This record gives sequence, structure tokens and C-alpha cells, in this order.
Amino acid sequence: MLIKKNNMANKQIGGYGLGASNRAGEEVKKSPIQNAQEKTDALISDNPNGTTINKFSEGINAQLTQYLPEVKNKIAELEKIKALGSNAEGYNEAIDGINNIEKELVQLNSDFEGAAAKRKQLLDTEVNETYANSNTDDQATNFHNFANGTFGEEAQIIDGRLTYGGEVWDTVDTGGEYNPELESVVDDALTETLELAHGEGAISIDEYNKITRPTLEKELNKLVKGKDGKTAVKDYMFQHPELIDTFISNQTGMEITPEFKESSEYKELYNLNKTNVNFNEGFVDTVLGMHDAEFDKREPAQPEKTVEDYLNQIS
Repeated sequence: MLIKKNNMANKQIGGYGLGASNRAGEEVKKSPIQNAQEKTDALISDNPNGTTINKFSEGINAQLTQYLPEVKNKIAELEKIKALGSNAEGYNEAIDGINNIEKELVQLNSDFEGAAAKRKQLLDTEVNETYANSNTDDQATNFHNFANGTFGEEAQIIDGRLTYGGEVWDTVDTGGEYNPELESVVDDALTETLELAHGEGAISIDEYNKITRPTLEKELNKLVKGKDGKTAVKDYMFQHPELIDTFISNQTGMEITPEFKESSEYKELYNLNKTNVNFNEGFVDTVLGMHDAEFDKREPAQPEKTVEDYLNQIS
């Protein structure tokens, strides 16, 4: 049984995409991500048994104190018109108004419950350390401000919806979790290929080309071109520092030293590669090339010796 050689795979995969631009044509937007993350870390540290998430923040409670009486007054006025009967002036408008207010209240309650549930989910993601490194600084800042309750503290009720920073709460982009499916396929497939190329159960190059390689290519394309394929390769690259460092080394022609990693050029490329580079392009061919190379470099099969061959060795 051969041991998985993830580092070897990562080193080879990181070398693809040599044609990528080495400069960005725009400035990286600075964001208060560090402060947001520190607040999340402190919240988790201060609550080792889990954080209590309230449906209403203090700020929202204060707004509800004003909002709900206003809504009740509107309903009361509309109910007066409704009570006059269907022939009364404004009756239909009153019915519609009451229905709309009821829908608004149901939606607002759903917003509060949904936001609380999402905050719990994001805190779990942080605790489990499954937040993808490929998320942008803006996404990460939103993620932490949502998770640590900052958004809840600053929330506003606008037009009957719960909003964070002027956006309806469920439209705020908080990025996503890392899905290791592609990584698992790449690692497992390379382990299998090493065995098939060099192990006791080695197969012929013909069998590899006709069966093993097409199967792997189909599986990789399914992941890369599927519904999550837009981010699958990028997530994989950024989840492994050695991969994205090799990629940036190819972009710049520079060795990735600790000093260079602290430079503005490295940080600029690191962030802009999250949005300006299509990592999917060429990825499948690169992975297949790694597998082809294992079969290309193996020792040619030796013909079985005959009795005559053994006799010649003795004589």
C-alpha cells in the first residue's frame, strides 16, 4: 500500500497557470477584517460552552418598541374602515392594508428567526475552522460581523424587513465553507495511480489510457464544471498555502520567502487572485498530466524469462 503524497500533488498542481497576469489593475479595498475577527475570537473564547443567541438584539428591541405600536395603530384605523362594511369607501384598500401588514409581520418574524439561525451556523463554522480561505476580505468581514453579533447590534427595520448595513439580512455576502470533495478526489486518485503505475497491481499503459484516465477525467470535470465548480478549484488552491504560493511564484518569477510574503505585492496578488483569476482553466489537464507522468516515468515491463534465458545466465 502506497502512502498518499499530498505535498507532491500540491507542488505540481501549484505550478499550473503560468500565463496568469502578475499585476492587478486595481487597488485592494481595505476592510476592518482584523477587528471583526478578534471580536469573534473573543466571543468564542468567553463562551466555551456555546454562545447564547438572542432573537432580538438590544438595538432591535428599542426599534420594536417604536415600530409595533405604530403598526397596531395602522391596523386599528384600517379595522375601523373594515367594520363599516363592504360598501364603505376605502373598504377594499383597508382589507388589502390589513393583509399586507400581517404579511409584513410574518416576514419580519421570519427574518429575526432566520438571522439568528444563520448567526449560529456561522459561529459553528468558525469553531469548526471550516471557513474557506478563498473568501475575500469583504466576505470575511461580513462573516465575522454577522457571527459576532455586530450586525445584529446595528440592524435596522426598513420597510418591514431586517437589514444589516442597508441590505436585507439574507442578501449579505458572508462567503462560504470549504468543501474538501475535490481535494479528496485529487489525493485519492493520485494514490491510486501511484499504485497502478508502480505497485504490485500495476496495470498496462493501454488500460490506463482506455479506462482509468477517462474515468478520472470525467470525475474531475463533474466537480469542476458542476454547480459548485466555480469555486471548487479556487477553494482548493487557497486552502493550501503551498499551492497559492507556488502559483504566485509563477506569476512573479520570485521565490516565496517570509520577507516577500509580508510585502504589499504579495498581499495584493493574494487578494486579487481570489477574484481576478479563473483557477478552473487548465486544472483538469494539469491533474491528468501528473497521472500521465507517473506512467511515463516507470520502468518498462521486462519480458518473462524463458528456460533458455536461465541456461544462458548459468553458462
